[in-house]
Formats: sequence, structure tokens, C-alpha cells
Amino acid sequence: MMENTLDQREKYENGLFTVRFIGDELKLHGVNIYDLSHSLLAIQRIVHKAHLSIEGNLVKGAFPNKEARQRLALQIGERRRTSDAFALVPILADPTVQEYLKKLADYVFSGIAGYYVGDVLDRVRKENNQDKQIFIGSIYTEVANIVNRIDASGGVEAISLGAPALNHETIAAFTSDSKTYLSKLKNETFLGNYQEIKGRVYKLYPASKIVAIRRSGGRTVSIFLSDSDFDRIRYHKESNPLFLFKGRPRYQFGVETKIVSEFEADEIEYLNNDVD
Repeated sequence: MMENTLDQREKYENGLFTVRFIGDELKLHGVNIYDLSHSLLAIQRIVHKAHLSIEGNLVKGAFPNKEARQRLALQIGERRRTSDAFALVPILADPTVQEYLKKLADYVFSGIAGYYVGDVLDRVRKENNQDKQIFIGSIYTEVANIVNRIDASGGVEAISLGAPALNHETIAAFTSDSKTYLSKLKNETFLGNYQEIKGRVYKLYPASKIVAIRRSGGRTVSIFLSDSDFDRIRYHKESNPLFLFKGRPRYQFGVETKIVSEFEADEIEYLNNDVD
């Protein structure tokens, strides 16, 4: 009996991730399948996004290939019924896989930290690595899926995430206040790294000072402009003019893409037709 208890403790303490559901009602019954499944799927999806981000492939609709999904797959290694806590471990026992997943776990929690602390906007705006920046913003949906289990119908009052394998018993302890904070982030945006893009202006929105451009390949981008730059384009005599825009792409929380669809320009330059 003692050996079995030690074995269970070892499994939990070696967990790559732990998720603990906290609430008075959970002393009478376990966490329900709905809350558990949403949380576990969100964690697995965050791991996938971390892998894609490190590989530089985190774009809308991207998904790890079959081989990568096998290496990234997690399973429940142990459950502590008294506290309704679950330890997640890699399915594959390959030491190389386990070391890579530890690296991913560190990457994951560095992204989640801002949502827990409440300064994710500041962190994502100061992040110089574009892939990491997009990752932090992209996991908003998954973090919200976990936090939204709080104060729902299942009796969950708080959710704690940890990484015993990285010697971190608790990385984030989400509460109802976290739920309120995440709801305020729903429509927030952040700016990416400074860059230049060019395209032909084909539509104008005077009320919002936005122009729509077509880039090579047929992609369209909405350009946010100052009043003076908008008027410069608006009253330009040439139809379908080609402009160079200097500024930063705008990304929305929960969207996983490096493809620019919105752009804040702080400088514009007219280009002759032969530059296209």
C-alpha cells in the first residue's frame, strides 16, 4: 500500500502540467466532465501553439502534423481525488520527447503568466520576438476556455496550473477576478514589430480614417491613418494609387496569425506605378 502511494506521488510530482480544480462543492463530488474536458483540451491546444510558435509556423489554421502531434500528446498520469488535481504527462516515454516537452512547458507558462498576473497587454506589447508575441496573444481563447469554468455550473471556484517537472508547484492560480480580467481583453489589440508594406488603395472609409489596400497575391489589408495622411490619399488625383506604408501590424487577442490584415501607419510614401 505504501509503495503504491509513493508511486502515485512520484507520478504527480513528475507531471509536466498539473491542473487543480478548487471549490467547496468539489469536496462532495468530483469536477464534471464538461469542465475537465474543456480545460484539458485547452492545455493540449496551448502546447500545440507553443510548438508551432517555436517552429515559426503559428498562423491561422495551422496544426502540427501527425508525427508532431504524437510527440506533443499528453495523458492523465495521476489524479489526486482529495484536491481534484490532475497531473498531465507525455504519452511517449522517449527521453528526447520528454525534454522537448519540458522546453515547451516553460514556453507555455511564460505566455500564460501575463494572463494570471494581469499585465498581459504590457507584456505582449513589449515582447520583441514576433513569434512569441503572436503566441501570447493567440492563447487568449484557450486561457479563457479554462478560466470560464470558474463560477459556472460545476462548482469550480478557482483553477490552479502548475509544472512539477519544472519545480513549479503553482504557475497560475485563476479566480473569478481572472475571469473578469479576461472578459475585458476580448476585443483588445496589440501592435507587432515595425515594418513596411505596400499596396494599391482601392477603398476609403472617411469616418474611421482607414483605407483598404490590395497587396501582391491578392491579400487585402486595412490601413489605419492619421487625418493628414488619409486626406493625402483621399485627394490623390491618380486612381488606384500605389503607396508604401511604414508602421506596425495590429493583432487581436485570440487570433493566431502573423499574416497582416490590419496595419497602423505612421508614415506613407507614394510610389510610381513602375515600382509595383
